Amino acid sequence: MARGRGGRQSNGSAVSDGPDPTPSTSTAAPVDEASANGNGHAVETSSIAGPSKDTFTYHAVDLASTDALPYFDRDLELQPGLRSRVDALIAAEQASMTPIDPSTSTRLPPPYEPFSSRPDLLAELERVASGQPSAHTLDTQRYTLPSPPGGPDAPLPDWQAAVDSAHAQLGHMDVRLKNIELLKRFGSNAWRLSNFQQEQDIRMLTEAVEAVRAETNEVNRLRQKEQTEVGAKLALLEKRWTELISRGLQLEVANVTTSEEVERLQSKKRKLEAQLSQLE
Repeated sequence: MARGRGGRQSNGSAVSDGPDPTPSTSTAAPVDEASANGNGHAVETSSIAGPSKDTFTYHAVDLASTDALPYFDRDLELQPGLRSRVDALIAAEQASMTPIDPSTSTRLPPPYEPFSSRPDLLAELERVASGQPSAHTLDTQRYTLPSPPGGPDAPLPDWQAAVDSAHAQLGHMDVRLKNIELLKRFGSNAWRLSNFQQEQDIRMLTEAVEAVRAETNEVNRLRQKEQTEVGAKLALLEKRWTELISRGLQLEVANVTTSEEVERLQSKKRKLEAQLSQLE
């Protein structure tokens, strides 16, 4: 039925001012972030999220440099029992942590596998780790000059192979003799020059380490000086703050006491006035 003016139906029956129990066929526009309440203010809509998966991936973290007050802030040494309480809190926090499995956790870097692209080197590494002997040994036969197995009556190919081996041995021996001669002439000087260069490198690195160490000591000395000076000021300000707090508490106590005394005197005054009025 159609509604009439003044909230009444056309047949004259009254209609309540409450909401229509019949659900409306119009759909409200979806609200992205907030919906309006009865006062016209925005109300945030919360969405129920499903179980989230830890998407943490390992990456290098640059830790920020911290600047503590080790030369002044020494509460652990000055307050008895503080270190044990701190250790107990740390132990309780560590006990509440879930242990991390290095093989499945994404919070840790993947395990390093040496020679992943060189299976031959990986096999050699495993052989050395297991203590097995190497299958590749030095061939000492090539440094000998054996005669053909048949002796003087050996066929020509065997003698030709023996002669070729002798020529190869002679060439290798000539190269070794030349290397020995070069080593005798220039080896000692090259060794001395290499030692001199290494000594210079060691000296430069030592000087660099000493410079960094001196700079570190200077920084620590300046920090100690600044923290000691500022620590004295902080101690003085803390003492003054304590005195002001104590004075404020004393004033507050005096104020409360005075207020109670004033109230007591006013009550006594009212009693005396009442007695005086009765006498009159």
